[in-house]
Amino acid sequence: MGNLDSWLHIIGLELLLILGCVWRLSQKASIKRRTGQAFVLVLGFMLAHAVTHWLPDAMAHFIYSSSHHLAPINVWRDRS
Repeated sequence: MGNLDSWLHIIGLELLLILGCVWRLSQKASIKRRTGQAFVLVLGFMLAHAVTHWLPDAMAHFIYSSSHHLAPINVWRDRS
């Protein structure tokens, strides 16, 4: 069984596919409006979820790569 994150991605993609099909096939304006709003809501959650995965990795890479160049070379050696 996959992890929860994989399942959330699969469910989100399936929801987007279903909402897109319902939106495309519907004739009434009220149904199109509601499915369009639900589509944007699900897409927004999926994008926010992707950013929460990407942002900490990018921040950590920036912090560790920039601090490596600022530290003097002999900081961690014994001076005895």
